[in-house]
Amino acid sequence: MTARTGRTYTLLLGIAGAGALLWLATKVGPTPNWRYWTVLGLIAGGGLAFALTQRIAYGAWAEVTPLGFLIAFAVAVVCIGWIAVAGQPGASWLRDHVLSWSGDLGIRGFVESMSAYVTVMAFGFGALLASAPGAIRTPAPAAASATSPAPAAYRPPAPAVGTDGGDQTAIREREHVHA
Repeated sequence: MTARTGRTYTLLLGIAGAGALLWLATKVGPTPNWRYWTVLGLIAGGGLAFALTQRIAYGAWAEVTPLGFLIAFAVAVVCIGWIAVAGQPGASWLRDHVLSWSGDLGIRGFVESMSAYVTVMAFGFGALLASAPGAIRTPAPAAASATSPAPAAYRPPAPAVGTDGGDQTAIREREHVHA
């Protein structure tokens, strides 16, 4: 099997896993509140499954810095959590307070509008979590093979000396520095 074929199967596996979790989420139902949070968890799991297979297939583990991941994670937890709590179908102490605080901040209309898309945000949050392994650790560099020669040092081409009276001393100094 080629690497390309392996990537294809990995991506198909991720799509199938995400699809199965999304289908399962449709069977839970939105009310009461525990079912609402179960649906959001299943959808986030679908995003995680899909994004993990993307990262595995393309070897993109080290693309996220720890600080970048931490900032994105904190912003996502606060924003998505705020909107998810405000969008709960049943009343609760926390939901009522979040809606009240949203009104105080002048963002209640925005929060209520965005709560219709909280499932998409949950999927994206799961995809964000797939960045965690790359942010926490970076893969070790590949060991050099004993049979492969050491890579040749880069040496820029020597500048062409024309008849325009170029400074030969400067050219020799540059060649000496790059050698």
